[in-house]
Amino acid sequence: MEAMRGELGRGPRFEAPRALHPSVVRVRRGQERLLSRLEHLHRQAAALEAERMRVLAEYAVLTDRGAALLHPDRPAEGRAMERRSMAAEIATALRVSEKSVHADTGDAETLVRELPATLEALSSGTISRQHARKIVTQACSLPEGAPRAAFEAAVLPLAQTLNPSRFHTTATRLRERLHPESITVRTRQAFEERSVWLEPGWDGMASLHLTTSAENVYAIEQRLDAHARALNTADEERTIGQLRVDAAVDLLLGGPAATLGAVPVALMVTVPALTLAGARSADAGPADASPADAGSEQEPGILTGYGPICPDTARRLAGLSPTFTRVLTRPDTGDIVSVGRESYRVPAAMRRRLRLEDEICRFPGCGRPASACDADHTIDWQYDGDTATTNLSHLCRGHHRLKQATGWDVTQDDDRTLTWVSPLGRTAETHPAARALLEGARRARETLERIRNTSPPTGPPPY
Repeated sequence: MEAMRGELGRGPRFEAPRALHPSVVRVRRGQERLLSRLEHLHRQAAALEAERMRVLAEYAVLTDRGAALLHPDRPAEGRAMERRSMAAEIATALRVSEKSVHADTGDAETLVRELPATLEALSSGTISRQHARKIVTQACSLPEGAPRAAFEAAVLPLAQTLNPSRFHTTATRLRERLHPESITVRTRQAFEERSVWLEPGWDGMASLHLTTSAENVYAIEQRLDAHARALNTADEERTIGQLRVDAAVDLLLGGPAATLGAVPVALMVTVPALTLAGARSADAGPADASPADAGSEQEPGILTGYGPICPDTARRLAGLSPTFTRVLTRPDTGDIVSVGRESYRVPAAMRRRLRLEDEICRFPGCGRPASACDADHTIDWQYDGDTATTNLSHLCRGHHRLKQATGWDVTQDDDRTLTWVSPLGRTAETHPAARALLEGARRARETLERIRNTSPPTGPPPY
């Protein structure tokens, strides 16, 4: 038993003597060589994508010039027709769809004209094609000019450190802070476009898509899961996924699952305290206030698993959700000041604070919610590690076991930065999720201030 505890609560290296065996060293060297090759190919692919974007943007400029020469009497119609001809020409030559050519051309023009730093990062290979596309997609949902520049400044450093999935989540929250139009207004408009549509599939199957408010969709998902688990008896042969689908069909068509009755739905909603109080309407405020300078009372709530929701919806859900968590933060730093007084036990309060700060598993690239993770001692408790916020972080069960049973090492700084060292000696850092938002918002404010104090550029676009 003592030997088992020593193995699970290992020191700096897992089975270090065995790792020095000549055969293991040869394997590691081969892995290092292949990993370096993969990194090189990854950078090359990104650089080629950047060059493709530049060529498409230049092609579009030449096409517009030709349209102006060919159709001087009807410029708008002529430009549209020549753009269609351009897309057809490229699609035919490359054997791709015209729709994809139009979409890629739009991305290319946005990168060259409005997001040059993103294009340069793609060209150097410091971000991937997926990161660049996510930046373009979210930037294009903002008005042209200063908001897009501020968004790029806020999120580009994050794209260089986060994988595309986690980057998308963080960038979405920063986009909310920079959008000049109230999320309440946008939510109201988007809700008007709710719909249901069918998509035929293969082998006698089809898909049903439902688009409505996030809180409704997440409540439906929880209800289907609860029904599926109620049906998952010992002799049940269907999987949970199959049971969820069958429960949805039964509930809509009046089948057996519909007789189970109502099941509880628990939505986790995080709302800044001033937003909860509703001190100021979400779509009110000084006319000259910039999005990045919005007060805490205008901050959107966060629906766990989804992201930002408008303050009105957050306040409404706060009164309905039995697992509602109210978070009081300092407007200047974003530090968590209070997480409620439901528990007087210090360990429970500490776990809640860490869960709110971490949000997800702290292993590089993992996005599993902290609520489904273990609170892990960075320095194992049996090796004199303290039960303190600077020695605790959330790890999902899989990465917790990876830390204990393989050559991955981790250290934690006083600011709760985790530095991971892989078996091949590569390092990666992870930070509490809230810090990325604060740093991004600061960069956005600096960019907006610089734009306000800079004269507008003159001359031709930088093609």
